[in-house]
Amino acid sequence: MNIFKSQLLRAISILNGIELLFSRNSRRCYILGLETSCDDTGASVISQDGIVVSEKVQSQTKFSVLFGGVLPAVARELHQRSITQLTESVMREAGLTWTNLDAVAVTVKPGMPLSLKVGVSYAKEIAQKYTLPIIPIHHMEAHALTAQLIDPGLQFPFLVLLLSGGHGLLALARGLEDFVLLGTALDASPGDVLDKIARRLKLNRIGDPRLNAVSGGRAIEILSAECSHSPLAFDLPCPRSQKRDSISGKRDSALLPRDLVANICAAVQLSITQLVCRRVQRAIELTAAHSNLSAWASLTPPTKLVVSGGVAANAFIRQGLTETAAMYGLPLVAPPPHLCTDNGVMVAWNGLLLFRAGSRIIRDPSKIDFEPRAPFGIDCRALVQEANLKIKPIRFKHWPPCLRSSAPLSDSSVQ
Repeated sequence: MNIFKSQLLRAISILNGIELLFSRNSRRCYILGLETSCDDTGASVISQDGIVVSEKVQSQTKFSVLFGGVLPAVARELHQRSITQLTESVMREAGLTWTNLDAVAVTVKPGMPLSLKVGVSYAKEIAQKYTLPIIPIHHMEAHALTAQLIDPGLQFPFLVLLLSGGHGLLALARGLEDFVLLGTALDASPGDVLDKIARRLKLNRIGDPRLNAVSGGRAIEILSAECSHSPLAFDLPCPRSQKRDSISGKRDSALLPRDLVANICAAVQLSITQLVCRRVQRAIELTAAHSNLSAWASLTPPTKLVVSGGVAANAFIRQGLTETAAMYGLPLVAPPPHLCTDNGVMVAWNGLLLFRAGSRIIRDPSKIDFEPRAPFGIDCRALVQEANLKIKPIRFKHWPPCLRSSAPLSDSSVQ
């Protein structure tokens, strides 16, 4: 009986989506996307054929640099100041009125509660005033699916690596609402580690104008290009691949003399790249070996590796991931930098995909609420640990000159 009820509700949801899609004389469909999960306010309008009609982002990076991190109360205040003006500007740029919209997609989970509340409250206000349905969006799902906007040929399943200031996770995307979580950062995300190291090194105070009002991770990338010798000269911890690693140790290990700043930055960047690439390598081999592991019978090897999140904009880390994926014949798909960080486009795009599928279309705004903490997909991290796969060494071929003579990226070379 429960199965029948579930199927009936699903059918009704799909019919609602079809009704909305072909309503109003089958005119063009437009979805508004709103993003306020952390410290960037994003708004975008996307049309039914996947064309980004307009987009804007109000960044709070300069305030985060000033205060040494994201302060929830400050982020909320800045969201409140900008969301109405930003959204109205996006609508004007698109040449649309509120009645031209078919739905409002808004990030509802996970994220900072004070920030999420601003976006959700504004979306509910619009929906109530103009009788529009709301499509609740999962922040990580939106990041993962952005790749299909820039690569229309990207088919499920694909491997997703999300690296940002708030998240570090690896998952297999099997469908629009079907994700398998393979791994996450234990305590600190890669972006958080890079930001904290940048603050410890006081990179915003060394007098380099390029580092003004940029994130800590970007500052480290800029200075890493000036390293005078191989970053391998610094003995930063790079844990064995068979361990569940605490990446925050790299943050604490960077307390070295200031005159070596560029080399320290390069060493930190290399160490994090090595760790991330090994995790991707294991995930690829795990899905390829699923036929030998009964617990993984439902997994299919990925077609491509998708990388997103602010840290994914780092060219050095991307190069390492590109070579890692190429070893297994997988192309790497990475959105352009402005779509790697938080933005309204990814929310609008995810909303459009769900709208087409007739899923999560909520007509009653009172039923929408935000969730600061939320699971992502089916959690299979324990099974990954049980599999305990051994991985072969990687020798990268296209590093910068100071790294080309480095040892293979293997368990034995990093102990």
